[in-house]
Amino acid sequence: METVSNYTETLEKTVRDLLERQEDLIRTAFTDQLTGLGNRGGFARSLEELWEQDAPVTMAFIDIDNLKHCNDVFGHDEGNRYILQVSLYLKLYMKVGEAAFRIGGDEFAILSTIATEDDLAERLKHCRTVLLKNNDSEMPHSFSYGVSHADPALGEASNRMTLDADHRMYDYKLRHAMHLDRRNITQVHADDFEISDRIFDAFSMLNEGRYFFIENLDKHRTLWSQGALRDLGLPSEHIDNCRDYWKTRVHPDDLEACINDIDQVYNGTKHRRVMQYRVRNAVGDYVLCRARGFRIDGDGNVPSLYVGELVNHSLAETVDAATGLGTQRMLVNAIDACRRDRCETGLIAVRVRGTTKLNELYGAEAVDNMLAEYAGRMLSITRGRSRVYRSRSVQFVVLSNELDHEAFEQLTRHLKEAVFAPVRIAGDTITPVCLVVPAFYEHLTHQATAVLGELDRRLRTAGGLVPNDSLPIPEAERKSAIAERIDSLTGLYRPSEFMRRANAFLEARRNGTWCIATVDMGHMRLFNEWHGQAEGDRVLADVGTVLKDIENADMGVAGYWGQDDFCVLIPFKHITVHQIYNRVREAVARHDDGVGFWPSMGVYPIDSNEEITIDAQAKAMFTNRRAKNDFKERIAIFRPAEYEREVAFHRTLTEFQYALSNGRITYYLQPQVDMETGEIIGAEALTRWIDKDGSLISPTTFIPALEESGFVVTLDKYIWQGVAI
Repeated sequence: METVSNYTETLEKTVRDLLERQEDLIRTAFTDQLTGLGNRGGFARSLEELWEQDAPVTMAFIDIDNLKHCNDVFGHDEGNRYILQVSLYLKLYMKVGEAAFRIGGDEFAILSTIATEDDLAERLKHCRTVLLKNNDSEMPHSFSYGVSHADPALGEASNRMTLDADHRMYDYKLRHAMHLDRRNITQVHADDFEISDRIFDAFSMLNEGRYFFIENLDKHRTLWSQGALRDLGLPSEHIDNCRDYWKTRVHPDDLEACINDIDQVYNGTKHRRVMQYRVRNAVGDYVLCRARGFRIDGDGNVPSLYVGELVNHSLAETVDAATGLGTQRMLVNAIDACRRDRCETGLIAVRVRGTTKLNELYGAEAVDNMLAEYAGRMLSITRGRSRVYRSRSVQFVVLSNELDHEAFEQLTRHLKEAVFAPVRIAGDTITPVCLVVPAFYEHLTHQATAVLGELDRRLRTAGGLVPNDSLPIPEAERKSAIAERIDSLTGLYRPSEFMRRANAFLEARRNGTWCIATVDMGHMRLFNEWHGQAEGDRVLADVGTVLKDIENADMGVAGYWGQDDFCVLIPFKHITVHQIYNRVREAVARHDDGVGFWPSMGVYPIDSNEEITIDAQAKAMFTNRRAKNDFKERIAIFRPAEYEREVAFHRTLTEFQYALSNGRITYYLQPQVDMETGEIIGAEALTRWIDKDGSLISPTTFIPALEESGFVVTLDKYIWQGVAI
């Protein structure tokens, strides 16, 4: 018994040591070693935890002024003292419950759930003033800052909050940062690029997703705008041996062409180049970028330069092809810019109703021409005093930040008159029903997603501002009811309407064999990042046209499940299934035939005498997963045994989770004995699952499922805690 007691004490001490060591490792992993503040990983972890709590969050970005110059001229020891001094001053002006982080060489962040934007900004302003006053070093010590606020409960995003703070910080730096006296302090690399830092930073802030660069071709040294550091994860604004660095960032398939283009710039055979390739961004995803620049030859006294911009197509502003207006992405950026500038902002949402029926009667091209006519009218009314965007397929938003409330109301009245007037479409004169909803803000307090959500809510409840000479209200309501059943982008039935139509279709065709097939576009999110949301919508619309032809030919029923998922009821024949798949793939290939965008199809055979339910679509989607991971065969047929294994797998996980929470998971300690001395030197914990009837379930029936799902980590933690206690 004494041996067992000693063993238990030793085991308990070991477990305590391991848990303490784990806590130390976690603390070290999320702590900046120089300042003792949290590091970038700690910032990301804390921000994620705050978002999970749905609590309003205020954050600040702080950037030390001229730290690079301090390191270059006075050495890194002095630079470290500069960093420590700023971190200590930040701590002095923080409240209990707030957290500070050093997220980069010269960058800090503060997270607070108790401060407003104005409160935190006022404290940082005071902190900066005192820091400047108490500084006795050879160069002034100061920092620039930007503050933003977001509320997760309103659907606002953390990345947009950090972007707001980042923009405000660089705006502050341009206007208030301490600029060194060039006459008294020797500049390192000052002549490498022949441009003022302030002017370069100002150009860098003009457009989101566009990064300016200047490369000294003699010294192989490149200066990048700050946006490239944030969005593409560049290690510094100054990149040495840039040609070699980009070899690690460009997609392998694009690398040869990229190197060839760069070599032509370096050797002077080409002076003007436009290059397009995929580049890894800050989170490791490849995004489509276009670089364009011009080589300026030197003469021995001045260096040869390559000057240009890199456009990140996943972020850069785009234009709607049909109307020439800015897209939803541009609208979001414009709203957030108004929020950052704290200016009066007026928004007018205009929604054209009944376009689904118009598409059927006149075709998509005629409807696009009609919408372009509406866009022209709105542009004529605004006369450059406001901006007009096509935020969705049949919705426009007019944004004004230069009109007072009275002028904005007058603009709204003129806009109503313009959109309520009859319009020509394919030779006919019609008056579609339009909804017009204005909203004026003295100061935007929420992010663009919340603001646009409020506009949508107002549109849904407005009931329509319809003049006397427009379509009658019953007709408008009928068109609205159609829109609720049919997706306006693809022209296909929404899920509930698809089920109703599919069952009615089979009711009249009880003979023959049928199947439910799902079509998944594959990496649609990446497609949108590379080619833009408007082009992605056109792909979905083209696929919708292909599948709509099935119904027009009386071959079946087609529906749209949202995102990039489609569903069709078609004859279960090999040739029919493959013909439909090939037509869908051809529609996608017209936009991009990259293997990553090939659609996949999952096919679930059905009994024509049974009612079609959501279960049939779910089984087809399950089957689609196999096709999606197989580039050799992109069509997969349902396998009952495979589905049953999947059901059993998830049933095991669910029942195990209930067993764990109800105390029906236990363990037995099997002693480990030294064969020479006979002493117990350890023990092995054997996990057992107690079934509801009291019998034991063998580990071989559930451990494989836990290991495959990763849930075994939860079991390990549960056993460790039990053994430690």
